[in-house]
Amino acid sequence: MRGPYSKYAAPPIYVYPDTPKRGVRFSRSELVQLLVLALSASFTIVYARYNLSLVAQSPGLFLALTFPASLLAVGTGVGLHEIMHKVVAQRYGYWAEFRYNLRGLLMAFVFAAAIGFLYGAPGATWISGAVTREQNGRISAAGPLSNVLVAGLFFAAFLGLAGTGSGPLGFVTNILWIVASVNAFLAGFNMLPIMPLDGAKVWAWNKGAYGSIALVSIVLIALPYLLPVL
Repeated sequence: MRGPYSKYAAPPIYVYPDTPKRGVRFSRSELVQLLVLALSASFTIVYARYNLSLVAQSPGLFLALTFPASLLAVGTGVGLHEIMHKVVAQRYGYWAEFRYNLRGLLMAFVFAAAIGFLYGAPGATWISGAVTREQNGRISAAGPLSNVLVAGLFFAAFLGLAGTGSGPLGFVTNILWIVASVNAFLAGFNMLPIMPLDGAKVWAWNKGAYGSIALVSIVLIALPYLLPVL
């Protein structure tokens, strides 16, 4: 809908949410930008800093061991997180697409290579429409909730296979541990009540929902340290 004609300025464009439609819709550019290979390489750099002997002895073996774990960790921790924001926003009838942040990706590489810690903002899901506070809170909560669910499932699978020894099963348990740990950390980090993180929007919408997600995130983050005690 366009406003009245004016000689002095372009007419405003008012955007209203469409009727919610089933399914998730992706644009071609969005699908390209959702590729997580660049950020996965950042994780590989992090692991390389703590496994320099293995890298020196067999770089190919190191990549074969760490890259699948990195790809799965980032695909679930970042990719699925952003897709869930998109899914909920589109269910409300809003336009929603992921866009990467080149500076954020570069920052991830720099921090990973320099200090062995992954920090950066690789991108975000952009949403357009007259979003209410409740809708914004639900859309924001969807991302950390996906991280919590993935972390819980992968930790459960890890516990089920723990103690099976080395070999193929040992490799699988290592991947399960990495994916669970990354998702737990991302859930906790995103639930910090600081803008523009998801936690600030969830807090503004519903304090109870915020407390529940934050508490579970903290438990999952602490789980690796509690396991030896339990």
